[in-house]
Amino acid sequence: MKESHVEVLVIGAGPTGLFFAGELARHGVSSRIIDQNLSPHTQTRATEIQPAVLEVLHRAGMAEKIMESSLPMQGLRILDAHLKEAYVFSIPPADSQFPTTRSLPQWRTEEILCENLKGYGIDVERGVTALEITMSGSGARVLCSDHDGAQHVIHADYLVGAGGAHSPVRGSMHKNLEGITYPRRYLVADVDAQGLHKDGHLISVAIAATGLVMVIELPNGRSLVLTDLLDGAQTTHNVPGLEEVNQAVAAHLHHPLDISDVRWASVYRMHRRMSPKFSGNRCFLAGDSAHLCSPLGGEGLNAGILDGASLAWMLAAVLRRGGKPGLLEAYEPERQEIARQVLTSSDAMHDYYDVLVNMAAEGKPLTEPPDDPTRKVTSGSMVDLTLSDSPILGCYGSVIGVQKMKPGCRFPKRILLGGCLHHLLVYSETEWGQADFSTRWAKVLTVLDGNPVCPPSECGIGGCGAVLVRPDGYVGFVAYDWNPEAREALDRLLCIQFTP
Repeated sequence: MKESHVEVLVIGAGPTGLFFAGELARHGVSSRIIDQNLSPHTQTRATEIQPAVLEVLHRAGMAEKIMESSLPMQGLRILDAHLKEAYVFSIPPADSQFPTTRSLPQWRTEEILCENLKGYGIDVERGVTALEITMSGSGARVLCSDHDGAQHVIHADYLVGAGGAHSPVRGSMHKNLEGITYPRRYLVADVDAQGLHKDGHLISVAIAATGLVMVIELPNGRSLVLTDLLDGAQTTHNVPGLEEVNQAVAAHLHHPLDISDVRWASVYRMHRRMSPKFSGNRCFLAGDSAHLCSPLGGEGLNAGILDGASLAWMLAAVLRRGGKPGLLEAYEPERQEIARQVLTSSDAMHDYYDVLVNMAAEGKPLTEPPDDPTRKVTSGSMVDLTLSDSPILGCYGSVIGVQKMKPGCRFPKRILLGGCLHHLLVYSETEWGQADFSTRWAKVLTVLDGNPVCPPSECGIGGCGAVLVRPDGYVGFVAYDWNPEAREALDRLLCIQFTP
């Protein structure tokens, strides 16, 4: 039987796996990526790309293609069952070079990610199924089967599961996705629906006593329609046709929609689930393999890409830049913390629509639901996702007060910091031995004057501090006074993660 070796094997060629493999290559580590499907899918699926992810894609060189191919999404237009407008909720622009969420079919997003990956000389190995995974302290042994039945073994130093909810990698860890499944089934379809969209690029959501009908504008004049199926509604082999799509939508509305040309449709259930483990014994989970959320918040695909950005720099640091193996132990607590924020936010959006449906069922006028103080909804851009439960964050000086810049927050100007290293932005004019510090940590970071990048007035640390920005754009260390003790504190933090 043929056997081969690779440093990193990625199982699953969805957005998470494709982005991770490309990002790993950008950091100087080539990988292999396998997928059991013989060809890329042509399905619309997840369509929203958030500003926080556009920033990450910009650093990877793909944001411009995404912008050219997509449409902006400015907010929600809530309608009643008669398609009469109740109110408009505008999404505030994010504090980012990419202020709006973009609408793009998932198949096109994956095309762009594949093109990027091919630029590094890596092709997806399609029609390859992982039959058996055996983990050890030195890596993984993966028994694979090609589409023609021929078997071979891939030995990998590290294994990444990005194969979705039924990931064989998570199966090898004997972990299930824990959480809940929402009670109803939903139908989603890529259709031609003329006349539904008005100026402003708003998501139209019709609310009835029986459920909702959501219509998202897609490029090239098409729409993604999502609706919940009434109890007892039948579909053919989970692949609804034009008649079934129209029937599902008409069940909620007093006026029919002009829907035609169903390009793709599916019936599925929504979940709020998370694996109790994201890593173990040289294998890692990312994206839907690790967490599933309601698509009504538009965060699932985005959370997977953010997982890939963090795992790529950590793994590349260990393989190429003197990173200590313990650095990888930060992946699980960091990404689980982010996943909990995403799941809470998407669940709150699910509840948002349930409140509106209940208003309609009670015969009340549709008004914007009040904020629920028990729920934390992200900004709609995902730029406010933060870390705190991480062993590789640090600071010098008090974080009590009005400082904007704190360890674990997104650095607001991260798109200005290219390359693959950490960036140490120094605001102090005091002589401090920069040359020696830069030489000691040359494989890890670049030292810059912070003022041209992000003035103290914007980052809120004063004019005598310093900020360490990680390759994934999160703040790893803050010194509110860049004095010798602060430099020693940073040096100790770096020594935990890297060998100088």
